[in-house]
Amino acid sequence: QLAGTPSQLFDAVAVVLSEVGAATLVKEAAAIEWVMNAFGHLKAIGASAAAKPLLDKAGVEADEGVTGLDAAFVAAAKRRFYDREPSLRTLA
Repeated sequence: QLAGTPSQLFDAVAVVLSEVGAATLVKEAAAIEWVMNAFGHLKAIGASAAAKPLLDKAGVEADEGVTGLDAAFVAAAKRRFYDREPSLRTLA
């Protein structure tokens, strides 16, 4: 829920969108920020193929923690992706 719970409170997030849903949310600052924060807090992100425009807009870069909605996401959700941190902040 974009208006209620920040993505930082979850161990991992799933972005399950249709093409129409993605086209709508890519224009919403709250949706972009929600995904950006999940990525920035080193969370696993499982996403439908249609969600790619939103992930791109949020600056999500492909890594082992960004997966499809399959067994890879279940495995990724068990951990954080600290290798991502140096590319996100200079104080890491």
